[in-house]
Amino acid sequence: MTLLIRNGILVTELETFSADILVEGERIAAIGQNLPAPADAEIIDAAGCYVLPGVIDPHVHIQLDTGVFRTADDWETGTATAALGGVTTVIDFATQFPHQTAKEGVAARHREVLGLETADLDQLASSPPQTPHPPYIDYALHCMLTVLPDEDEELDAWMHDLKDAGVSAIKIYTTYRPNYYQNDAELLRSMRAAARADLVVMLHAENDAIVSDATQRLVAAGKTDLSYHGKARPGFAEVEAAHRALFLADQARAELYIVHNSVGRTVELIEEARRRGQRVWSETCPQYLLMNETRYEGDDAWRYIMQPPLRDSYQPPHLWQLLATGAVQSLGTDHCDYTQAQKLGLRPLRDAALQTTLSTLSPLERDVIIARFGFFDGRPRSQAETAHYLNIPLEQVQEAELAAFTRSPELPELAMNHILDLQRLDSSTMQPQLPFTQTPGGLPGLQTALPLMITYGVMPGHIAWPDLVRVMSANPARIFRLDHRKGALRPGLDADIVIYDPEGEDVITDGEQATIGGFTPYRGMTVIGRVRETIVRGQPIVRDGELVGPRGWGKYVPSRI
Repeated sequence: MTLLIRNGILVTELETFSADILVEGERIAAIGQNLPAPADAEIIDAAGCYVLPGVIDPHVHIQLDTGVFRTADDWETGTATAALGGVTTVIDFATQFPHQTAKEGVAARHREVLGLETADLDQLASSPPQTPHPPYIDYALHCMLTVLPDEDEELDAWMHDLKDAGVSAIKIYTTYRPNYYQNDAELLRSMRAAARADLVVMLHAENDAIVSDATQRLVAAGKTDLSYHGKARPGFAEVEAAHRALFLADQARAELYIVHNSVGRTVELIEEARRRGQRVWSETCPQYLLMNETRYEGDDAWRYIMQPPLRDSYQPPHLWQLLATGAVQSLGTDHCDYTQAQKLGLRPLRDAALQTTLSTLSPLERDVIIARFGFFDGRPRSQAETAHYLNIPLEQVQEAELAAFTRSPELPELAMNHILDLQRLDSSTMQPQLPFTQTPGGLPGLQTALPLMITYGVMPGHIAWPDLVRVMSANPARIFRLDHRKGALRPGLDADIVIYDPEGEDVITDGEQATIGGFTPYRGMTVIGRVRETIVRGQPIVRDGELVGPRGWGKYVPSRI
């Protein structure tokens, strides 16, 4: 496909200027004034619009499985949401679960995305997707570490396996016992191993002892409704953990990327370390720039349960100032698509009649019925979707469902009643059923991040258009070694392009969201303009604000290491 984008205002990380862009195949072929149109070119008129490099979101959780909670989305839904928001590449996470090596964790994640359980780059590049819900846009991966091997030699082998798999970063945590937490010795081991392999260390910074103590005291006092969520995870817990991690990373000579900075002081510590010559990066998210802790006082506090939580009213303007000065280098969304049923604590599996019925089924039949009808997460699935979700053949799903209905004749009615309950779910009238300690943390943000940053960052003059491109495209590509293909408008790079029309205003609503959850924490906020076109490697995925596909166009993009 050949495209000629004419009359737009191009935005780079250095400047804005009027020019045309010629796209041939999957790459940008030329940029210039009044470019001649090849005979086979489709002309796209971008008059009055800004033409940006596609957004790279370096911090997303599509089809997340924490070991405790699991989001109900898939890679088709997650990347459709992203494309509608001008995102052309997401960097997600492969989790190395305790029974796996890092390489096995990466291969398992590719199976979820493409249906190919491999870390082999040639096979990933040459094989078509084998899943019913493949991605619309490109993706890369970080690797989340849980249990480390005993010997450093084996840990070093893990790091080199990650490099061979095109993974540029590991992610580690100072909290979340027992799933992800690492003590200081483990943090140092991870950092040293990453440094030896020249991998980036991503870090979730919250002091686990401070968070645990605050949470336990609130629970003991009976203060467990959602309004206390922020008090359980105080801002100084983030600052302390970041301070400690900076010291450890310096000792390890590791390149450090501290995610979702919600407190200005965290960013200041990072900037001080950078001035000393330390290789470290600050990431914040739109939620910390645009909202504060007063959101937990309302009836819809469930929309804002996340870790770290929203902070006091001083933090958003402070973070904007730091972003404007360049102290924040990257913007991620920490996108996480739980259903409203999950966030509100709708738990049909606790129903006595359903428990009795499920107890009569075999383990496989029970797993199929729970996934098929959304008893666990509020998302009913087709039989093919259920097979992919459970990683079993479609025939097994069909046989197990038939056997379950035969064994328990009342099951179809229970399943249909549950689906009707989900359809009637009204978040405006239903009170959350769970304490903050059991409510899944995370919020959707892929579809709204770019319009929000333009509306509340660029338009008021907090940041300039080039600053936006720097933190949402160029720096994420540079930090995570994707800049050989992504992150800029330059001949020879992938033709990942967003056309943003700055005309008009719209109010964000739940109904406009393409997520499985169907809600947004930004409901009611006004945005200026819209994403008009999203082009991924020369292929239009969004035209005139509408998703046009093709599904499965997205590919794995290995980092340049």
